[in-house]
Amino acid sequence: MLSHRASFILAAALLVVLCVVGAVIASIAPSDWNAAGTTVSIPAGSNLSQTAGILKTDGIIRSTFAYEAYATILGGRERIKAGQYLFNQPESALKVAQRTVSGIFGLPPIKVTLFEGSDTADMAKIFAKAIPGFNAVSFLAKAKPLEGYLFPDTYYFTAMDTPATVIKAMANNFAAKERGIVGEIAVSGRSESDIVKMASIVEKEATSSADRRIIAGILWKRLDAGMPLQVDPPFYYVLDKTTALTSADLRTDSPYNLYLHKGLPPTPIDSPGLDAILDTASSTLSSYWFYISDAHGVMHYAATLTGHNANIAKYLN
Repeated sequence: MLSHRASFILAAALLVVLCVVGAVIASIAPSDWNAAGTTVSIPAGSNLSQTAGILKTDGIIRSTFAYEAYATILGGRERIKAGQYLFNQPESALKVAQRTVSGIFGLPPIKVTLFEGSDTADMAKIFAKAIPGFNAVSFLAKAKPLEGYLFPDTYYFTAMDTPATVIKAMANNFAAKERGIVGEIAVSGRSESDIVKMASIVEKEATSSADRRIIAGILWKRLDAGMPLQVDPPFYYVLDKTTALTSADLRTDSPYNLYLHKGLPPTPIDSPGLDAILDTASSTLSSYWFYISDAHGVMHYAATLTGHNANIAKYLN
């Protein structure tokens, strides 16, 4: 026969076991869990109790008490991360608490490719198509002042990414790439700003490195000689055109009209790739002053206006 003390100890031990079992049961996902593929939205400003209620209602957790207890231990009473959380499999209350405290959203990455020569308007359209709910208007307003300095590349974002976060990623990428070519920029004797502006034009004028370097050399010569650059790409940027330019377009009164105004455009007209920036910084010095591209994209150069007009007659008319 057990003594009174032994009986008390046994009862206490049993109570502890029952509490542990209860905690474990409360911690696992609901037995009828069928929330695979469910995205749960935790609004900004939600407190711990409200978050627990949302998770319970959406069938993610079995016990709000267990979730709140774990989240409190993890410091989540003050720092639940708002956002959209994807649940593809049952998770314990502890795991759910860890995710919501740390902001582990579980959303699949979205591949977004921005090609060389894309401007911010192009980027806004690409992001709006790729990322659900993306605010293209907000992106364009924030990105426009950084035209030319948002590096064209392949990125992986999620549905939680905002215009601010994608702009930061692209700007940081540009800065990292630029650090790798500071030597070439210094040797060129040109400012980074001028090189990016010129590269944004050169990016649109040719596809091969050899042609880009020759064209950059021609345009730098025109610039240094005080001649208008007389190039078409800035018109497409300022007029937001995709069709052929008209004679009226060429008379547009804009600082981007480089037939009427000398110098570089006020801003880059797109985001040039690293190759275009390098080709512009390391341009080829030649005797040419003029160039055209024929219907097949082949470049033809001339040292004189007479030779240029002959190329136009031969390759464009």
